[in-house]
This record gives sequence, structure tokens and C-alpha cells, in this order.
Amino acid sequence: MKKIVAMWLLCLSCVQANAHSNDENAFHVGVMLFEGAQAIDFVGPIEVFGQAGFRITTVSKDGREINTAMGLKVSPERAFSGDMQFDALLIPGGNVNGQLLEDAKIKNWIVAQSRTSQYVMSVCNGAFILASTGLLDGLNATTIEKAFDSFEHHYPKVTLVRDEKLTDNGKILTTAGLSSGIDGALSLVAKVKGARAARSVAAKIEYQWAPGGGYIRGKMADRVLPDFQDLPQGIAMRTRTFHYGDEQAWYQGYIFDMGAKQASHLTAWLEQQMTTAGWQRRGTSGALTWSVERDDAQWLLHISMKPVDEKQITAHLTLTRQL
Repeated sequence: MKKIVAMWLLCLSCVQANAHSNDENAFHVGVMLFEGAQAIDFVGPIEVFGQAGFRITTVSKDGREINTAMGLKVSPERAFSGDMQFDALLIPGGNVNGQLLEDAKIKNWIVAQSRTSQYVMSVCNGAFILASTGLLDGLNATTIEKAFDSFEHHYPKVTLVRDEKLTDNGKILTTAGLSSGIDGALSLVAKVKGARAARSVAAKIEYQWAPGGGYIRGKMADRVLPDFQDLPQGIAMRTRTFHYGDEQAWYQGYIFDMGAKQASHLTAWLEQQMTTAGWQRRGTSGALTWSVERDDAQWLLHISMKPVDEKQITAHLTLTRQL
């Protein structure tokens, strides 16, 4: 019987977390949604804000149900209106396309909200939406790592930060990709309610929060890899089977469809790509190994290739920082 009561209390402690505040005087966060928004970009921060006792309202241009990038259906609580006044506005990323970035109603609404809100925060490539309004001009900003070059090209008036998970310009904040929105939300809680409150929320949601540190995608070792250009005609990348690592090493795997081409065509292209990027060949003539000096460190890249069948080849990349 004691075991049953103990288990019941344990379960109760998990479900007793209150929903976000309904108090009209609570700090109020507006969460902007759009078709193709990335769920983790807004659901993660919503969990943080709710645990912090903030009031939360989800909004979209027309108030209609949206499909997230992963197919989750979400019904915003309200459509845009002129009488909305939030203490903070959250702009997630996701399927951020030209039509969205050029939508005058969305841009004008964000600008209007920024005039009365205390904070505006973007998550992931939501930074593109925020930058399209001009509100990031002259400020620091970050976004998801794979969009760095595109962001820098399209918004030259914004200083792109590649090696931080969060940029805090006082009123306007931006975060890096996906789960970085949780870090940004905790930082916003710290600004509003203090660091102790933010750390308490992090502990409650069992999240290892490392302000100013932790896993920062732009600092990972693959930042030194060449920006490989188009494959030779007749060769196609079928899939990237894995990619992971840390600041000292990185591992990537690919499967290539070779068509009628020989493996030598792929290795010749690879040699040209590495040489153009400034890497030096190392080891024996048959070894696919190169080195380069970047960021005051020596890096070694080794690539192994194996046939899967008559028309497919696997390629595994191992990048390591040398001591």
C-alpha cells in the first residue's frame, strides 16, 4: 500500500505543474505563429515561460490553424489586431520563405509590437523575419548555423555572431538554432525575474542551462571544413547518414550514387576541393588525408571510402584537432 501511495504522489508531482498564468497583470508574452513554424522553436520557450508564471498568447496573421514544420497542427488563440500589447514578443523559425519575409502585414505588426513591448526575441531562422523589419539593423544577431552565410549576405547592416547561442542587445534578443530557444527563454526569464528564478525553471524542466556556454553549434569543429561545391556530373549524394561531434572533433558519413562513374572521379573532385580550400595532402599518395591550420590550431581530416554495391559508395569523414 505504501508503494502505491508513493507512486501516486510521484505521478502527482509530475502533473501538478500549473499552466501559464491567466493573471492579466502577469508578464505577457506573445508567440507569433505561421504556417511551417518549427515546433521546438516556440514550444520549448512556451514551457519555460509557463513555468516562470508568465502569461502567454499565441497569435498569427489570420488566427487560423497552422501546420508546423513537423506536421503538428496548432490553433493560435488570436489573429493580429491593433489592440494587442505584449511585454515580450517571440518569433520562431521554421519554413521562412520569401513570401513570409515580404509580408507587409506581418512586418508592420512586428514593428508596432516592438514599440510597446519590453523585449523582442527571435529563435533560429526567425532572425530572418526579425531582420526583414529593419529592427536588427546596427545590432548583433545570430541564427541557425547552416543559415549563417545566407543571413550575412541578405542583411549586411546586421552584425552576425557565429560563436554564441544568444545575442542580447538589451531589448532585442536572437538565439541560434532549435533548442537554443530554450536558452533564450531562460535568459529572458532572468532579465524579468532574476537569475535565481531562471535557474529554478531550468531545474524544474530538467534542462542543463549554461548561460554564455554549453553546446554552441557555430563553435563545433566542422566550422573549419571546406564549403564543398557541386559534385561532378553523374554523381549524386544519396543521403548524409550521420554528422556529430564537438569543438575538438567531427564525424560525417555520406552515401553517393555513382551512376556510371568510377570512385576515382569522386576522389579527384575531392582532391581539387581540398586544394582549393588551402588544405595540404598528408600521408601516402593513396591516403585521403589532409591538414590545415585554422584558428591557431592544426586540423587533420581523413576520409575513408567503401563500395556499398556496384553503383553506391560510402564516405566517412573524421576531422580532429591536433594537440
